[in-house]
Amino acid sequence: MLQLMTTVNPDLITTTCGRELDLSTTELVIERSNSLFSYNIHKLKTGEYIIAEKFYANPFNNRYILLNDEQIELLKQL
Repeated sequence: MLQLMTTVNPDLITTTCGRELDLSTTELVIERSNSLFSYNIHKLKTGEYIIAEKFYANPFNNRYILLNDEQIELLKQL
């Protein structure tokens, strides 16, 4: 019997808007974590940013939020 082996790349993600991206090709700008979750910001080569929220207890709640230029400018004002 032939058994297929599949590997899962944890860097392949889908953003909340449905865009599929590879985090290994991004620049990690901010990295924060505690015992419950991590909160990281990645910069894409296109200049866009992704907020990656990873929950250790339940990875099904992980979120990857892609920010557009307008949203980035709003964040800078805070």
